[in-house]
Amino acid sequence: MVHMNLNHYHVIIHYRYEMVFKQAVSSEDMYLQMSGKNPSTASCEDLVIKIKLRDTDYSDVNLDVTDTFLDCRTPKYKLGLHLPHPVDSKNGKAQWDKSKQLLTVTVRLVREYDFVNQ
Repeated sequence: MVHMNLNHYHVIIHYRYEMVFKQAVSSEDMYLQMSGKNPSTASCEDLVIKIKLRDTDYSDVNLDVTDTFLDCRTPKYKLGLHLPHPVDSKNGKAQWDKSKQLLTVTVRLVREYDFVNQ
């Protein structure tokens, strides 16, 4: 029989997150359709990741975003997320909504043929 002291183990709770693509749309795109953009993700400029962090203070959040990976850690949570497309990790932004305990990370997509969507 093996006895284990569970006080020495940390329980890591998985995040609840949502990943969406974001597209800048003007009135020309909506009504005249002159830019060549379409509703597909190929015409999107940004990737938005929303991470729900219950019982967490903003000062406890450690966020690291590389071109292909997002790493978010708190004392209670740990999330490693491979991104579906390369991103510009140097020019992203993160926003903390204290009332919803929600971290929103927005990063610009970097694609090989982005000049087509300009």
